[in-house]
Amino acid sequence: MAKGYTAMWKTVLQIAMAVMLIVGGINAISFLNNWGGVFKITNEPLVDAVGGLFSGSAKEIVVWLMAIIELIAGVLLILDFFHIKSLDRLDDIFILIIMIAWLVCFVILGDIIPFFKGSLTFMNFLGKLSKDLIMLACFGIIKAKI
Repeated sequence: MAKGYTAMWKTVLQIAMAVMLIVGGINAISFLNNWGGVFKITNEPLVDAVGGLFSGSAKEIVVWLMAIIELIAGVLLILDFFHIKSLDRLDDIFILIIMIAWLVCFVILGDIIPFFKGSLTFMNFLGKLSKDLIMLACFGIIKAKI
């Protein structure tokens, strides 16, 4: 009973993460291209986090690369439900890339550096850090193939 219950919630988590990655990738691309309509975005967390380290065309290249990796990882998470053996290793690699990028972009560039620069208060820092660490834990649970 417990294994089936755990597997059910892992499935829900995987669907949520796939949708979040796909939407995040589309948002980052639409922010860079200034698309209107459905994709009206005033700020994009990935662009803000990467902007802390890069500027100009290097920033755009890194954001494009991260957005494409997000999209691919999201699609691979969805395709994982169809148990395509040839994609198992590929989605593991992309999830690992997303985990490392999330740690660097959001935790270090988005949370830790702004906190030590004085642009985040302690409570804001804890709130943002906890959300980003929860996301890392979700990626780890999905990667564990429970």
